[in-house]
Amino acid sequence: MSPSEPSTPQASGPSAPPPTDQQSRAQVVDTAKEVVRAANLRVTYASFQWEWCNDQGDPPYHGRVDLAFETPVDRSVSRQIAETLAGQPGWAPGPPPGFQPAGDAVHKGGVMVLVGPGNYPDRGAVEIYGECRNMNDHRDDNELTDITTEVRGY
Repeated sequence: MSPSEPSTPQASGPSAPPPTDQQSRAQVVDTAKEVVRAANLRVTYASFQWEWCNDQGDPPYHGRVDLAFETPVDRSVSRQIAETLAGQPGWAPGPPPGFQPAGDAVHKGGVMVLVGPGNYPDRGAVEIYGECRNMNDHRDDNELTDITTEVRGY
């Protein structure tokens, strides 16, 4: 369900300053909260991590959130969630231009949300990719941070 491109969307315009770590984290965590609220998801687990946007592990980086949620075995729920999100203000159906991800995709500016099946029959998965604009070195920041409580407490 990950994007087929090695990087994620860039902010439009060359003059946009790189975001701070806090801004990059908020970009995807706030999006996760919006997804949970809009789709009324019963989240079982949520995590945040930094990912590099190239093959070398050098900047730029982006934040990523992974959500697992309870779902009926009916797999059409992914499409329904994506359609619900696309109906929210500022969201558009499909991936940002130039991306061909697997899964049902929506985007808001440079943030992409992919919805698909989870690891178990009664689970769904949401992947949220922030903009590849964080220039801080997160080469050694490769652990997952549990944000389940933060995302559930929107």
